[in-house]
Amino acid sequence: MTMAGAERFLILEDDAAFAQGLGQVLAPLGQTRFTMYPERLPEIIADFKPTLLIVDYNLNHPTLNGIKATRLVRQNPETNLLPVLLLSGEDDMAVIEEAFKSGIDDYVLKPVIPRFLVAKIENLLFQSRKKLNAQALSGLPGNAAIETEFYLRLARKRPFSVAYTDLDNFKPFNDEKGVKRGDQAIQVIAQILYQLRREATREDLFIGHLGGDDFFLLGGKTQVRIATRKLEEQFAAAAKAFFTADELKNGHYRGSDRQGQFRFFPLLTLSTAVLDGITKDTVADFLQLTQLASVAKKAAKKAEKRVTHFEAVELKASSRPASLYRETKSRAKKKRSAAG
Repeated sequence: MTMAGAERFLILEDDAAFAQGLGQVLAPLGQTRFTMYPERLPEIIADFKPTLLIVDYNLNHPTLNGIKATRLVRQNPETNLLPVLLLSGEDDMAVIEEAFKSGIDDYVLKPVIPRFLVAKIENLLFQSRKKLNAQALSGLPGNAAIETEFYLRLARKRPFSVAYTDLDNFKPFNDEKGVKRGDQAIQVIAQILYQLRREATREDLFIGHLGGDDFFLLGGKTQVRIATRKLEEQFAAAAKAFFTADELKNGHYRGSDRQGQFRFFPLLTLSTAVLDGITKDTVADFLQLTQLASVAKKAAKKAEKRVTHFEAVELKASSRPASLYRETKSRAKKKRSAAG
């Protein structure tokens, strides 16, 4: 182990001699730590706090190989953004495809060429830091990453959708149940979103955390529609754990409003505004996106549905949340009349 550089590399490898060789190659970049026990990765990562995880595909383990170990890392919201480099003697495309689906960021075939390995690692670390302006609580990409993703999608010249979601009555919940419970609620949202992201491709769906209880989803219209519906359903089920049996039975809990007055609040729910049809013609820049999304979210909180859709071009033309709310209610009324 060396202190020569600032990086911290965790190597999952069952060949001690090979792992030591890797440590020597990486010594100029920073510290290294080795383990041959994939099931211990979460606790070792929590202790060592690596900047990169290197895993060997072929492990002498009864149930886990490098790909399955990567899945364990990706399923944990505290480690799901850790860059992962896979080492493998397998050049089978099916294996490589499975590895990327499991969540690796890159791979290097054995026998390892030291200079090539270092170049791959330096590139991974650079890319990770560029996109990882992440929120500490959720581990999800933060504001800078969301803005970058927005402009990338604008440049593709294909219409896309943006969903803006947050918790209803979060402040009284946070005050009554405690900050720890509030943090747990945010982490539940992050876990659901991360799993939805894992089920899609990066092009189909991008998720980000603006901060607090505010989250953004960017993607194709269909994918965002599916993701927001699943988020609503899964959070409604998970949020029951935050309340007592009596509160669940009554459908509300007692808390303080912003004036310090006690009153009953409904159980924790999400409100989501979805902006469809986003192009350079409908949304000029990221600032305008955040402004339109804020207007839409206020209207969505007043609407009868938890997930409310707006066309970006119509939203742009509506300058007042009140008028937008009237349009939303009018459309909902027409749909009910047609259904009846």
